Amino acid sequence: MPLPLCLYPANSIKWGCLCLLLTCVLFLSACKQVSTKNSNHPALADSIIDKVNTLLNTGQQERSVIYLDSAYRVFPNPGIADLWKKYNQKANYYLYYDKNLVKEKLYADSMLSILKGKESQYKKEYAGAIFAKGDVLMVEKKYAEAFKCYYDGKLFAQKNLDSCSYCQITYQLGMVRYKQGNYLRAIPYFKQAFAENSHCKADAGFSNLFIYPQSHLNTIALCFEQAGVPDSAVYYYKRALAFIDRNAGRFPEKKQFAEMARAVVYGNLGGAYALMNNYTEAGKYLQESIHINNRPGYAIEDAQTAQLKLAGLYIQSSRFIAADSLLGQIEHDLLAGRGKSQSNADNRLKWKKLKWNYYDKTHQVVQAYQYVQQYDSMRDSLDEVSKGLKIADIDQGFKNIEQQYRLTLLSKNDQLKTTYLVAIIVFAVMTIIILLLVWYNLKRYRNSVNELTKLNQKISEYNTQMQKTLTALEQSQEENTRMMKMVAHDLRNPVGAMMTVATMMLDNKHGPGDDRTMLELIKTSGKNSLNLIDDLLQIHTRLEELKMEPVDMFTLLHYCVELLHFKAEAKGQQILLTADHLTISVNREKMWRVISNLIANAIKFSPSGAVVSVLMIGKEDSVLITIEDHGIGIPIEMRDKIFDMFTEAKRPGTAGEQPFGMGLAISKQIVEAHGGHIWFESKQNNGTFFYVELPLNN
Repeated sequence: MPLPLCLYPANSIKWGCLCLLLTCVLFLSACKQVSTKNSNHPALADSIIDKVNTLLNTGQQERSVIYLDSAYRVFPNPGIADLWKKYNQKANYYLYYDKNLVKEKLYADSMLSILKGKESQYKKEYAGAIFAKGDVLMVEKKYAEAFKCYYDGKLFAQKNLDSCSYCQITYQLGMVRYKQGNYLRAIPYFKQAFAENSHCKADAGFSNLFIYPQSHLNTIALCFEQAGVPDSAVYYYKRALAFIDRNAGRFPEKKQFAEMARAVVYGNLGGAYALMNNYTEAGKYLQESIHINNRPGYAIEDAQTAQLKLAGLYIQSSRFIAADSLLGQIEHDLLAGRGKSQSNADNRLKWKKLKWNYYDKTHQVVQAYQYVQQYDSMRDSLDEVSKGLKIADIDQGFKNIEQQYRLTLLSKNDQLKTTYLVAIIVFAVMTIIILLLVWYNLKRYRNSVNELTKLNQKISEYNTQMQKTLTALEQSQEENTRMMKMVAHDLRNPVGAMMTVATMMLDNKHGPGDDRTMLELIKTSGKNSLNLIDDLLQIHTRLEELKMEPVDMFTLLHYCVELLHFKAEAKGQQILLTADHLTISVNREKMWRVISNLIANAIKFSPSGAVVSVLMIGKEDSVLITIEDHGIGIPIEMRDKIFDMFTEAKRPGTAGEQPFGMGLAISKQIVEAHGGHIWFESKQNNGTFFYVELPLNN
């Protein structure tokens, strides 16, 4: 279960809950506030909030609100930051516990109201207030407006907060995806949050130094568990436990919280082992979790979650007496109202499903049918609440907002329009000339070969002359190749100069904005032309031309992945590298080009949000590199043509990327020049595997 800042049950969709109560308090704990009309009292306010969250952690929700109100009633002249903490606590309570949207909206608006005109003094609080407003809009199912709040909060935090303070902003964006069920797409945000948190200083406080990092690891593990990758989940759960064991001693006054956190991870780890059918380890960790948290003053709701998992294990292993006894105990706790959060509703739903499974396994059909009906009814009710959120696309929402921002910056300038248009025409003419030269040389070569063939068939006595003619034609072909490379090489400078001018004009913030679209077109076309020129320069790679050297292939692959990381990120994709350090003799620059081209193609032909996998394994006398995508695949009619030079088997990428059609042909030449082999396996609309096998001793 995610453990962002406090404790709550594993499968609760209510990802904010207690954890967002402290998440927003992070905007206060890392720095001193500037004095305003009333001075702030951070130590007193934080002690009150800490006590409130302790009550929430232990299931005493109503008592926590009473304590908060009474404590602030006697608060001596609270400052802006002090009031913000109270309003933030109340806003999250009414959003995730009492579920009173009117009150939640009132307190969210109050946070923004007290900060009006003071945003530069209370940067952390203001970023948190924007996110709180977004949370309200999400509940109201106003997703476009909510995404705009998140986007504005993200931009403000990036400009004004350090990475230590910004880590929970990143975490909250990941939790939006988690709540939608996009677990694999949420993982990069949690990993980034963990990395940002690592920059916190030694005096950053308990939340930054203990609560946040162990919860980030725990949430990464839960994402893998929910996505059906239990082995990765177990790895990160154990990392979370190791972190808790290593750092709990630094905060002896928080011993109880550390115990509860450890118990939460135990329960999650037990659930992951259950998915792996390792029932011995699963039972051990679940029982330890229950032993710690199923007592007054501890995380009782989490203990209920562990009990439900344990009951499921009993049913699966046909221990029906133990299962029935444990389900009865859980029912008593649920009916007694031990916990009133959304997670308690989730536990009731799980309990009904387990009762249904129990009666089904024990062949009590009537009782099983009753609980099936109750389970379906309750599940439909819960699904209805979050139905709209699951189909909302926050990434697309962010892109739309960015596009709107760009449109507001555009202005008109006729003179620059004319200049850009002329540049585009010149570039188009140059491109046509290049293509005509290539076409002319190819046509000339083909005509010459055909003529030689005819002469050979008709006049056998001209054999000697034919050999001379053939030799001359081969020399002509080499000259044509050299000429093509010279033309391509000479074109790099003017094309590059045009790109440089376009980039400089785009970087000029005071320049006319209405023609930025044309500049972007020039820059993009220039970049595409340079890629085409680079492909032309790489034609006809020979073994004798290669400068071989020992290369660590892991380092080379990692470098390729890092260079293409941002290209993948622009499409919401991930590149996963799995490889060991293995050194072979290759031409570093040529092999870098092959791997980069294959990864770039995987990115180009994969949809947004896809995962591109790069795997290297060592064999007995060779190295096998595999690049896997989950894209549109290669149609059957194109498969015999994609390795041809100047092939017609070209398609635009999923985002309209421009193809040239020579990259795979050049890659094949390079691999074969190394004594290797390149091939692929593909299913249309189900992705493609490209394989590159290189000899160990070259």
